[in-house]
Amino acid sequence: MKKLALAASLLALAACGTVAAPGGPRADWRCDGGAAFSVRFEANTAEVFAAGRTYSLPIAQSGSGARYSDGAVEYWEHQGQATLNGALGGPYANCRRG
Repeated sequence: MKKLALAASLLALAACGTVAAPGGPRADWRCDGGAAFSVRFEANTAEVFAAGRTYSLPIAQSGSGARYSDGAVEYWEHQGQATLNGALGGPYANCRRG
């Protein structure tokens, strides 16, 4: 019985831990109005994590900054600020890392 309780405790603790993403670390963004999201880059794709959803956005043409879009959701980072349009949980405007 003690072994079962110990195993259950270890599983519960493991579920609380964070695992590093294979594509690299996530960058956390805090936006006006309290909205927040994270992004991780891998090759020519940005994986955006917002409101419990994951969006895989391919790189897109940009006049300046880094822009990723699938046509419905757009992540744009420029000079230390970011915006995220089309994702659930927004608006994501005037976002700064943190």
